[in-house]
Amino acid sequence: MERKIVDLKEFKAVGVTYFGDNKNGEIPALWGTFNKRYADIKHKSKSMLCYGICDGEPDSECKFRYTACAEVDSFEAVPEDMETKVVPSGKYLVYTYSGALEDLDSFYNDIFTTWLPASECEMDFRPQLELYDERFMSNGEFDIYIPVK
Repeated sequence: MERKIVDLKEFKAVGVTYFGDNKNGEIPALWGTFNKRYADIKHKSKSMLCYGICDGEPDSECKFRYTACAEVDSFEAVPEDMETKVVPSGKYLVYTYSGALEDLDSFYNDIFTTWLPASECEMDFRPQLELYDERFMSNGEFDIYIPVK
């Protein structure tokens, strides 16, 4: 699998958050909610630049926090029911996904069981990211960012 290593600069984001195990497809539903509220987010850094941010470790029941969000230049005028996130600077392994969304779990499994160990990089405990830009709207392709030391 082709990958690249990038140094990502700190950025701010605003969006809606889900906490759970996604066993019933809650994350796609969360994106539906986010898409309906996208216009409510002020100070977006760039049109059509969105992230899925998974921060923190899963709990003992494998539940995790996932935020569908847009990158912003400022936290001014954040909608009341949305969260703010600051993603710190750091190094990331980046993998590009272009397949059916129902196969995404398998792709993630390959990252963590095969490709990351083969990379000789050590995972860092910063947020994991999914970057959705104009490619996603045109061909379903997006990037997965895995934080490494």
